[in-house]
Amino acid sequence: MSKEKEISELDDWGDWHTSKKSMISFSFGSFGIELVGNAFGSLYFFFYETEILVPGLLIIIANVIFALWNAINDPLMGYLTERPRKFWGKWGRRFPWMAISLVPMYLCYFLLFAPPIGAGPIGYFAWMCAFLVLADTFYSMFFVNWQAMFPEKYRSDDARRKGNVYKLVLAILSIIVGTLIPPEIYEYGNTGSFAVMGAVIFLIGSIAGVSVIYGSREDPARRAQQVKEGEAEGQNFLEAFKEAFGQGLKNKAFVGFILLYFGNKIWDLFVLGSANYYAKWILGIPASDLTEIYIFIILGIIAGVGIFTVISKKVGFYKTAVIGGLTESVCTIPLLFITNVTLSYPFFFIVGIGNGAMWTMLAPILSDALDSLSIQMKKRSSGIYTGIYAFFGRLAIILFTVLVILIHDMTGFDAAADAGKGMQTPLADFGILITMAVIPVLGTAIFTILFALVFDIKGEKKIWLHEQLREMDIGRK
Repeated sequence: MSKEKEISELDDWGDWHTSKKSMISFSFGSFGIELVGNAFGSLYFFFYETEILVPGLLIIIANVIFALWNAINDPLMGYLTERPRKFWGKWGRRFPWMAISLVPMYLCYFLLFAPPIGAGPIGYFAWMCAFLVLADTFYSMFFVNWQAMFPEKYRSDDARRKGNVYKLVLAILSIIVGTLIPPEIYEYGNTGSFAVMGAVIFLIGSIAGVSVIYGSREDPARRAQQVKEGEAEGQNFLEAFKEAFGQGLKNKAFVGFILLYFGNKIWDLFVLGSANYYAKWILGIPASDLTEIYIFIILGIIAGVGIFTVISKKVGFYKTAVIGGLTESVCTIPLLFITNVTLSYPFFFIVGIGNGAMWTMLAPILSDALDSLSIQMKKRSSGIYTGIYAFFGRLAIILFTVLVILIHDMTGFDAAADAGKGMQTPLADFGILITMAVIPVLGTAIFTILFALVFDIKGEKKIWLHEQLREMDIGRK
């Protein structure tokens, strides 16, 4: 059988990509990625500042090193996956990277929470740097390829909406696992309990790493086309990055997505990253009581996903993203005034609705932006662009680290203070509220408005974009 005939006969993989089994398997990538953010996220920051008592300056340096590495790592990983490889014809461009990266990533995160006891500030600093960098390397290896595959796997709006539903369901499941299990394991003042938590999440994350393999396979027609195109052939990293970055800045849809994504990362980092400070000293509750708060947030997210999925069908992705971003900002305002845990529950439900709005919209908006770039460049280079936008997300890590440490320093925050209300000064408590609510409210609103002003895939241009994709047959590249 000729290669062309074989490819033709197996081109019904287009149906396979949108089968229920394939979609669910592929969506386990969402579970694996979101589990990291929910279980570990900025918890390592809290752990090293208040449990290991690493000086704030060293934490800033470690996170700057981490973010700078990420600034290189994400676009570099995107570039490496776009360069032609011998295994493309057999395994595909993205599948091999995705198949080998999630399990070692979780191992590195476990080790991040298991530093050698008595290592001292410099030893803890070195350990923190090493495993943040290693974990992020494997994270980018998976994330860049998984995100880039979404618009390649799902070619129509209907397929993307359906694929996004499975993605959101698995993401919500990861929220449930990643937010409810860890606080039941780690305890304030017990450093060993954080390592136990890391080990449990490592085992759960490894299940996701295996489950994603089936749905991440690439069909024969696509593999053949990848080999034929050789998209990045003849370019070194700097040339490819310069071209991609320059083209990206010219594309309003891509710039708009970066603004929306950056605003949401500010929300994620500051709200979730401040949760343990908020619980330990503002609400005065043990870590295990965070479970009840997270349950209400999760219920809100589920409600938000349902609400904004329906809205997106009626008004489209662009308008829903604008409404969603502003909703996320407004729903966070009540956190400024809540100091009683029981009264906080309905307000955390509202916060979850706002966050659910952005969960619903980021993937479809990114897909439209990558489609727009593929028309502009007359080829798919999704991997390197996924790396570029992820780089901007890592800039938010530097912003979070520097602002939190500076605010803690300016307000007299005591990292070694006992847990409970009144154990910090009123000024230090106010500093925690600034990082928990003021910064994410303003940041999300500002960047959502900027997105609304810049993003241009809407109305007639949206229709034109899909026509161009069909005419140019870019969908598989």
